[in-house]
Amino acid sequence: MNLDVRTIMLMWSGINLLGAGMMALISFHADNVRGARQWALGHCCMSIGIFTSTQMSPEWPSLIIASVPFIAGCGFGLLFNGIEAFKGKRCHYWVPAWVGGQMMLQSLWLGIVHDNVRMVVTANSLLVSAIFAACALSLIVKATQPLKTAYNLAAASFSFIALVSFLRALNILLKPAEEISLFAQGNVNPVLIVLGGLSQLSISLALVLLITFRLVSDLREQASHDSLTGLLNRRSFEDESKRLLARATRTGETLSVIMIDVDYFKRINDVHGHQAGDEVLRRLAALLQSMVRSEDCLARYGGEEFCVLLTGTGEQGAAQLAERVRSLYAELQISWKNEALQSTLSAGIADSLGIGMDLAALVEAADQALYRAKNAGRNYIALYSTGS
Repeated sequence: MNLDVRTIMLMWSGINLLGAGMMALISFHADNVRGARQWALGHCCMSIGIFTSTQMSPEWPSLIIASVPFIAGCGFGLLFNGIEAFKGKRCHYWVPAWVGGQMMLQSLWLGIVHDNVRMVVTANSLLVSAIFAACALSLIVKATQPLKTAYNLAAASFSFIALVSFLRALNILLKPAEEISLFAQGNVNPVLIVLGGLSQLSISLALVLLITFRLVSDLREQASHDSLTGLLNRRSFEDESKRLLARATRTGETLSVIMIDVDYFKRINDVHGHQAGDEVLRRLAALLQSMVRSEDCLARYGGEEFCVLLTGTGEQGAAQLAERVRSLYAELQISWKNEALQSTLSAGIADSLGIGMDLAALVEAADQALYRAKNAGRNYIALYSTGS
């Protein structure tokens, strides 16, 4: 197949420019997604570097010639930084500078000082292969669908370009020196370069998918969780509880519901302000999260009221947990504007042995027990079955 390598590289440059535009547009409208700006700048640098390299002439000043691999190398490093940022890790900005500087030094030392095209192409191809392989490895993470599909697509695309770059370096080393030039047809199979260009397009699309799916995931999180405490909201709690109730019906295990309410919460808001009340709820939510098992269901049910559905636990077991929470919360001092806020809670408990496998009935029974706990003087745990 007669394909001009220079033309194919121009196609790569255009693909990267398109990717830079997409990433830049996304970063302006989704500034809460980390990594998009690094990807936009990385694609832009790669596009400039690849395009300029196809137009270079030996008559160009050495400084300009050296800046081309530096810009392209920075672009490769920015792709890696963007992946790390997207995963929530810290970006090391020396990475793009190091990759760009290494590529520039290799090109200057081997290309201008030693005038060895073979070693320039080999060294730069191996460096590109290494950074793209690092990107692929960084994308191998545990994730749920559909994010997992986007991660896998991006990792496969980075891996293929890493392989193409490695094969190019290997092919250059095996060819006679007189047959080698920067854009020689024989440097690597042109079909592989075309596939590499398609992989570059696949990378851009996969990164866009990663951002899109992350935004969808964030929207789902916001819709299902309480924004103040981070716990499930009432609707999500009811959906998850129905699943647990269905499983318990099949297995015959006992379920318990604990309804928890902060005592005199209105007084906290009136005396210290609503922001202080919000902090009290956040600290109670954090305490509950630290004590409730992952297989159980915990939610902010409304206002200052929390609800816990415990699997495989009867009233007595739930009462022990509730008592530990009550005791620890009563001792908890919450710093607020040079003051130490301290409050108590009351809880009501019911289980499926006495009520049955009906969520509304369980919550209603636990709520009645909570009402008795309030009437008993607060800072108290009441069981529905015993009336105490």
